[in-house]
Amino acid sequence: MRVKITLKDPQKEWLNKITNDFSLQNNEKTIHKLIRGISELNQNDDVFGEYRCVGDCYSTDQSLEVELEDETVSKIKDIFQKYDFDAYDSEEEEISKIIRSMINFLEEEENIKKIFT
Repeated sequence: MRVKITLKDPQKEWLNKITNDFSLQNNEKTIHKLIRGISELNQNDDVFGEYRCVGDCYSTDQSLEVELEDETVSKIKDIFQKYDFDAYDSEEEEISKIIRSMINFLEEEENIKKIFT
């Protein structure tokens, strides 16, 4: 499934920095590693509880299209339901919210190498 992920400016900058710092192929690969790494941490309460994405509205200019497997989309939708996020108008917006929450969590983590290496 091809999904348009919308990000806030600081999150897009962080994503670009991670892609460059870890010599990843592109931001899509970084998003894939982000999703897989967060899943492997098995800390969903920490990621989607306290570190939720809040604040300024996201900019639709800061978006990227990502191909996600149906199983990944299903897991993200389950997380969205479990953690009672506010309603969004589309599935893409819900997926984007989860991705933004993952980025917010990792921005505060000191050891992100285990996710991206």
